[in-house]
Amino acid sequence: MVADRASFEVQVSKDGRWSTETIVYKEDEARTLAKKLLADKKCEGAKIVRNWLRSDGTMVETEVFCETRAVKDDGPIRITPIDSVPAEKCETPEEFLGPDARGVMNRVFRTYLDKAFLTPTELMHSYKELKRLQEKDSLVPSAVDRVAQLQTKDGEQAPKDRSQEIFKSIDNISARARRVESLKLPKLDGRFSDVIAKLGAMGESEDRDYLAMVVLSRDLINVRNWVGKLERLCALAVEDSDPHAVEMLDGVIADVLGSNVVQDVLGWQPGLGAAIIAMFDLADGKMPPVKSDAGESAEVLNRLFAEKKLPISRNVLLDRAHRQIRSPNPLMRNDTTKEFEEFKRLIGRALCPTGFVCGSETADAVTARYTRMVEQGGAAGRKAAIEGVFRALPDPATGLVYLCELAGSSFAAEHTPDIMETMELVFRCRSISDLCLRTLPPKERMLRATNAHRVAMASVLPPELKTKVADFIDTILERYLIDEQIVEKLDHHDSPLRDRAVRLVQFCAAGVLPEGKAMTRARQRILMLLRQPNFDAHFIDGFTDPMRAQKALRDFHQLLVKAGFG
Repeated sequence: MVADRASFEVQVSKDGRWSTETIVYKEDEARTLAKKLLADKKCEGAKIVRNWLRSDGTMVETEVFCETRAVKDDGPIRITPIDSVPAEKCETPEEFLGPDARGVMNRVFRTYLDKAFLTPTELMHSYKELKRLQEKDSLVPSAVDRVAQLQTKDGEQAPKDRSQEIFKSIDNISARARRVESLKLPKLDGRFSDVIAKLGAMGESEDRDYLAMVVLSRDLINVRNWVGKLERLCALAVEDSDPHAVEMLDGVIADVLGSNVVQDVLGWQPGLGAAIIAMFDLADGKMPPVKSDAGESAEVLNRLFAEKKLPISRNVLLDRAHRQIRSPNPLMRNDTTKEFEEFKRLIGRALCPTGFVCGSETADAVTARYTRMVEQGGAAGRKAAIEGVFRALPDPATGLVYLCELAGSSFAAEHTPDIMETMELVFRCRSISDLCLRTLPPKERMLRATNAHRVAMASVLPPELKTKVADFIDTILERYLIDEQIVEKLDHHDSPLRDRAVRLVQFCAAGVLPEGKAMTRARQRILMLLRQPNFDAHFIDGFTDPMRAQKALRDFHQLLVKAGFG
């Protein structure tokens, strides 16, 4: 019978996510059940999806009923304790609307924002929502007091004075939101940049970008779940080609990523370590979206990160990853015996070709994590953690990168002597095989040693120590060139002059050697070739087309410049 081909799925909304309650085979029965569920004041929403089984075996889904609402909750809501704030204080109301301030709001009001499904942007651009927050228990005064204490703990300003400054800015933000509450503004029906352009043509005295955020906030407030907000924002960012519009959307996507939607985007992970690694992958636009519970939103978000269109959101995501690294939660769920193995996997992912993902911040976070893995406490535990992280890294070259980055972190204030002591383990290396992983190909070994040289030269190490590191790595690389006859193999006498010259110059231009003795040795070999009589004529020997010969010569001279031959 036709009726047998239809079923009705009754779903309920909880914490912004839909889940199936039951499946029935009559629509009136499904509607009765949905109304019964909505009679519960704690129910956030109910909907009915009609599933129709076609004759070819495929299923067609149609939403036939949906009702959502904000659940009233008069229970006490407290601020989330925070222990850090950005170094720069916000002084003007405009700065309080910026990404740093919104990031603090996202953390300190996390419980309230999750219950209301609001971003800080929506909160500050809607007078109604801002007023509701201000009337909720003592949330705002508690948050202001906490932020004021953190911002004045190392300065001369009194916390009370800073609190008064923050309250004054909140009053200004509230008054501004109230002024525009009754303004008739265009709806966000197309591209966000089109709305910005329309607002600019309206001639309103209020700032165009501010009004654009009001329009965006009015649009997002109607979406009462995090995945839905993320989907809406990502779609707007993909559709828009205007850099300024995308930058504004980036700030609000960052707000959304401050919520637990990140768990939906990452999908199920076997433990915290895997989740942190997935966050690093997502920040680089390399996360496989197949595991995600956020559907197409995860794929679009991953694409936007890969295209480097979301720098603000990337910073928020990486900040979240670093907070999780520092947290006391185990990296491996239900199996403490694999904690160290997972830690090594984590720091392996935190490394990139140029060093750690976020330099000193990452070095600081992984060291803080390791302090929980040693028996000692206090200063002795932190010292043991520094050496422990060093030894957990793939080789002394990456260990040197870690120590150079750590020298610029908060650990250095108390543990610079311990960092220097651990660095002596690097200077014990006698060859590139000791310094760099033996299984790496020759080019990768030289790149790794040269990268350690570059990080050291850019670090906050004392000048005399930088010189010592530079000479040490340069000597090892020069010895490697001699022992393995790298230059001689590139300059094989049986090869044509042009091939020999191009190979040698490409080698010098590849960035595999720092400036120093090793590079000088390679360049001297090139100079020997260049000084041969009639070099240019010999170089283009074999070309029958004069145009091709001239192009080959021009390309070679450009390569010479890139390789440092002026």
